[in-house]
Amino acid sequence: MQALRDNGVTLEIEPGTDIRAFDDGTLIVTRGSMLMAEGTASSPITFSSLDDNYDGLGEWGGLVVQGFAPQYGQGGTGACFGDGEVCNVEGEGGTDVSVYGGNDPADDSGIIRYVRIAEGGLVAGPNNELNGLTLQGVGYGTTVEYVQVHNNLDDGVEWFGGTVDAKYLVLTGNDDDDIDYDEGYMGNIQYAIIQKDQTKEAPTGSNDPRAIEANSSDDEYAPETEAVLANITIIGGPLVNNDASDAGRQPGMRLRGALTTSIYNTSVQGFDYGCIRIDDADVNGDGSIIEPSTVILENILNDCADRIYSHELPVSESNVVEQTLTYSSTLAINEAAAQLSSAPVINAVNTGSGFVFDQTDYVGAVDPDAATGWWEGWTIPGSLGAEEEVQTADFVSCNSDNSVCTISGTVDTDYTLVAGVEWRLSGEVLVGTGNQAVSSDADVQAVRDAGVTLTVRAGVEVKAFDDGSLLVTRGSKLIANGSAASPITFSSLDDGIDGIGEWGGIIMQGFAPQYGQGGTGACFGSGTVCNVVGEGGTVVGNYGGNDAADNSGSLRYVRIAEGGLVAGPNNEINGLTLQGVGHGTTLEYIQVHGNLDDGVEWFGGTVNARYLVLTNNDDDDIDFDEGYQGNIQYAIVRKDPNKDAPTGSNDPRAIEANSSDDEYAPETNAVLANILILGSPVNNNDDSDAGAQPGMRLRGALTTAIYNTAVKGFDSGCIRIDDADVNGDGSTIVSSDVTLVNILGECADGFYNKRAADVEDNAGEGNNATVTIDDAYAITEAAALVSAPGIMAVDNGSGFTFDDTDFVGAVEPGTSANDAWWAGWILEGTLD
Repeated sequence: MQALRDNGVTLEIEPGTDIRAFDDGTLIVTRGSMLMAEGTASSPITFSSLDDNYDGLGEWGGLVVQGFAPQYGQGGTGACFGDGEVCNVEGEGGTDVSVYGGNDPADDSGIIRYVRIAEGGLVAGPNNELNGLTLQGVGYGTTVEYVQVHNNLDDGVEWFGGTVDAKYLVLTGNDDDDIDYDEGYMGNIQYAIIQKDQTKEAPTGSNDPRAIEANSSDDEYAPETEAVLANITIIGGPLVNNDASDAGRQPGMRLRGALTTSIYNTSVQGFDYGCIRIDDADVNGDGSIIEPSTVILENILNDCADRIYSHELPVSESNVVEQTLTYSSTLAINEAAAQLSSAPVINAVNTGSGFVFDQTDYVGAVDPDAATGWWEGWTIPGSLGAEEEVQTADFVSCNSDNSVCTISGTVDTDYTLVAGVEWRLSGEVLVGTGNQAVSSDADVQAVRDAGVTLTVRAGVEVKAFDDGSLLVTRGSKLIANGSAASPITFSSLDDGIDGIGEWGGIIMQGFAPQYGQGGTGACFGSGTVCNVVGEGGTVVGNYGGNDAADNSGSLRYVRIAEGGLVAGPNNEINGLTLQGVGHGTTLEYIQVHGNLDDGVEWFGGTVNARYLVLTNNDDDDIDFDEGYQGNIQYAIVRKDPNKDAPTGSNDPRAIEANSSDDEYAPETNAVLANILILGSPVNNNDDSDAGAQPGMRLRGALTTAIYNTAVKGFDSGCIRIDDADVNGDGSTIVSSDVTLVNILGECADGFYNKRAADVEDNAGEGNNATVTIDDAYAITEAAALVSAPGIMAVDNGSGFTFDDTDFVGAVEPGTSANDAWWAGWILEGTLD
């Protein structure tokens, strides 16, 4: 055994690699060797057959991994190694599979993470098939996470003994079982989505397709088999319900024999023969010795035509009920029954791995409260769920094959921009009609009742004509949740992303408070209604209200490029304009690139933001005023390195915070942390209309605290702080309140452009030195490593909590470029 380990080799597969097999191809990782196949969500590794698509079945072998972990012999013969140390179990899967097994539960066969295996299952011989992923005596030192097996002719994943745990499995279109364990497998599995083929009428040959097969019966009796499963979503299809197929109709699970299995927080749908079949073990196959199974079920929702149980009952059950099941776009269960009042205690099989189950309070593989499914973005496109068709609507016109669709006018009903279509914006597109004036609580409620939701699927590209913009009015929502691998993109109509001001931008309006210029207070005054006229075009209309928690939707992994079309003097469109948007809205992983005006501007409101990438914007990047009260953490700001001066009267700073002169609004209060600001010639041109600019301008009677941030490349100073000239004539000056903690600078003319901060800690002129950035956009100087300062959020009612980071900048030092939070989803080349 030691000699095998000493001679073992490692096969490493880089993220994004596409491995294609001839029809006789198989990959076998023998014991003592390792497979390091570690993809990422944005760059998964794919195994498939030689052709270009993933719709085949049995076109090649599969992936077989062998280890030195224990296997337990059929017929109750015990551990394969008996009283000794060695083990040689003949494995199935082809002529070269040979032997596996041993006495080391902790054996390590490598890492399989973000891996897709498609079109496999070539038959090696009678009862000698290849599964998509075969695990033979694989130990818990091995990592199996985020694995999809699609369209396999045999099982999806099968464990033959071993102890390797698994999380995040997607098993789609497999013709036999999906999760199959036997021969003394001891381990734990959490989060799996199983979807049988939705179009195939019957399985191939003698396949008997169940979702879960656990076996210790008859000649395969191995009572050591023990597993705990949690959060499995099982969806049947026509091939499991065909009486005329060789094996007939099948249950969703078959748990058979003298095994021990506990299953929690799981759903089964679409198996007409019954959701769950439990059998005891006929040890000798003649009925003379029956050993009972030990099956425990808790929180199992069942939607099967005939019944829940098709044979025996579990030894223990709790909340195992019949329930109609439907699914959201993330494949979370829609029904309220999926939301549990408390999380059950899920104890893992103790193999020594230290595996700990997430104690979930919901049924199914996906949290109903999650904005996106953990499977989105890295799985094979179209392999989960049904392909969505373009909906007809008065505001949509499409070409003959629905490959290009144009939206214009007002979106007056819930609508989804489905994947696979080029969507275009013509003119000022409104979502809802909440921009109209309101005069009473009843008017506000009527606007909310009439609100609509525009949903944009992951990976969708929305291209605007030169007069195009998108206005989400108050009371309505924009749900644009992309993923790291499939971000959503808004840009102009041409094919590049190198333009500027080629269309408008996105404007979101809400019922959160705005505070009036000139210190006039909350827009709603002593009442409850609010009608603030917004900038950004002829149809922008009104926003604002008294609901700090207002929800305008969710933007995650969204890229907005080439916008900023000027609507009129001092009436520009920012890349993302937030007018009275409440903290019920989610803003995360957003890039604004090449905008002619600001990147993101908050006009009042309370919406927080994390993970912003703001590149090549011609004016400010982060701009807040009119009583904005919120929190921002993690942002990279880079001014255009290839432009010598801004356009027109733009005065490009990275951060602009304003409560001064005629825009005096002392309620403005924000906390920012972990911002990296990189200037360029565009902000250092004395001959431009507005002259050279500082990295930040914090002006007026506002309250702002900034933590763990760096400013580089602004010759006019890193930070300028102004107090408020309330009347504009110098007669009434109200001081700002600025706190700076752990601020590094590299600015030619000094750290401060004007006056110092009111409170500074590890900030100021002494910190104006050198800031060096590596390819992850992390700071390399030792000064970037600091004590976590205890970052307190603005209490806007959201419960926002800052990560109390111990580093300066947007990315933690030591992070590789591939692992940085911005990697893989931003527009290509924009941070090169």
